Amino acid sequence: MVLNRKAILFFLLSSLILLAACSNNSTTEKVEKKNKVDTSVVLETINTDDLKANIEKEDWVIVDTRLNDAFNGWPLDGVERGGHIEGAVDFSASWLETEVEKIDEKLTEVLQSKGITADKNIVLYDANGKDAQSVGNYLNKAGFKNIYKYDVKEWAANQDLPLVSYPNYEMLVPATWVNDLTKNNNNGKSFKIFEVSWGDEAKDYKKGHIPGAVHINTDEVEEGPVWNRLADKELEKFALKNGIDLDTTVVLYGSDPMPAYRVAVILKYMGVKDVRVLNGGYAAWANADYKVETKVNKKKSVASFGAEVPANPEYIVDLAEAKEILADPENSTLVDIRSWDEFIGKISGYDYIDAKGRPAGAVWGHAGSDSSNLEDYRSVDNSMRNGAEIMAMWEKDEIDLDNQLAFYCGTGWRAAEVLFFAKVLGFENTTLYDGGWNEWSMDSSNPVETGEPK
Repeated sequence: MVLNRKAILFFLLSSLILLAACSNNSTTEKVEKKNKVDTSVVLETINTDDLKANIEKEDWVIVDTRLNDAFNGWPLDGVERGGHIEGAVDFSASWLETEVEKIDEKLTEVLQSKGITADKNIVLYDANGKDAQSVGNYLNKAGFKNIYKYDVKEWAANQDLPLVSYPNYEMLVPATWVNDLTKNNNNGKSFKIFEVSWGDEAKDYKKGHIPGAVHINTDEVEEGPVWNRLADKELEKFALKNGIDLDTTVVLYGSDPMPAYRVAVILKYMGVKDVRVLNGGYAAWANADYKVETKVNKKKSVASFGAEVPANPEYIVDLAEAKEILADPENSTLVDIRSWDEFIGKISGYDYIDAKGRPAGAVWGHAGSDSSNLEDYRSVDNSMRNGAEIMAMWEKDEIDLDNQLAFYCGTGWRAAEVLFFAKVLGFENTTLYDGGWNEWSMDSSNPVETGEPK
């Protein structure tokens, strides 16, 4: 039997429509499943007066279960004011869906570190009626009994009740803000979205990225052997090639957020006024179930940057300035953002750096397990860690927060992320020593220390 062309065409079109319908149904079912919360565990509702009466008691702990962005200051889910209740700790319901190794073990450690223990009265608050229930279900399963829920919209509606927002929380943006930006076209003002990673291959970008995003290879802003930023004139060429001028709103993200922070700090150094980073990286976008695309978007250039580069030279210091910082410990501190083993000189942390140790006089500022990680500054979903916990970590290591703080690592990546977080928290007298240990160790006359500090 021979089918005519019309019959074949009809069959193909019908198949495509069926496949599209199945795909849409699958996506819809996925979203509906995510939005559906088990309410079989009944949580007692606490009112505002009772919350105020118990908020400072040692056997009570107040927990913000919303997205990290809401905790930082973003007014999400219909609240009148953004930020968190003073004294609250964070344990986001979104963390329960984080796909990382040993997540249950890590979440148990997080609960303990934040003082969320079964012997306390736990108040879980949200603004969407779902997050507190999700965390309540998780805690109930773990054996917690005295669990209450609270709608933070009530607190936010009362202007006499304080909420804490980080001074520059807008620098770290939620996925919903980026989505709105693409829909309203930044109200007609210039904007660019970039996915940042090392290498031209851009595997993650090609698998799927935010619609309209262009890929940036970090080799576009730095070069070996020091892996310092490029010369100012070359950085200006980079900006022009990527369509960035002084007034462009730039949004950066990546599967690993660290390269995005590296480029963000360099753009701020150059003088770009409005630089944002997607909090939590690409995973935050994917977890919000927003659209993605796989086509490779081409770079579109501009003719002029609009200012002499660098317009903000204070964002980055060189070797000579790093030495001046070390020479004035009463007013400034060189903060080491590397693993403890790197800091004490047990390892260099890099296969292309032989020297081990630290600049004499530098103070350890924490980092993570190795040169590719920054767990001490991130939540389990790679969003920024609670700012109070970051500052407590610094104070424990006797870092004077009133000093000028210059962050360094091996080649500038980890330290750039921490600098960005410091700016979010309102520490303006902060900078990046870009050359870091790699540059410092290249000159044998530079003083070096190893071992635990005295």
